[in-house]
Amino acid sequence: MFFDGASRIGHKGKIIAGVGVVFISLQNHVLPRAFLLTEPCSNNVAKYNALLIGLQLADEMGVHYLETNGDSKLIINQVEGEYEVRHGDLVPFYHAVIKMASLFDGFYVNHVS
Repeated sequence: MFFDGASRIGHKGKIIAGVGVVFISLQNHVLPRAFLLTEPCSNNVAKYNALLIGLQLADEMGVHYLETNGDSKLIINQVEGEYEVRHGDLVPFYHAVIKMASLFDGFYVNHVS
């Protein structure tokens, strides 16, 4: 699974945030999904939301082993336990990811450029 999220200020000054998740099966079937977030948030919160949405979708599809790929070194290293989660707004998302990850028989995270 590949995941990414982003937020920006729109032309009317409103923060717009969205996420994308792409699943690729072992047979190379591709399943892309995109979502618009309803609450304004930072880029890091958007990226955590993308990961959480992907984990939820994978669980609903009955995936047992999940390899995730994201471009945020911060998020990946926090999930791997290499970085401490210091920003209060990220803490609940981090805990939710760790809880969701425990549902899988195997869960792996990778940083991609």
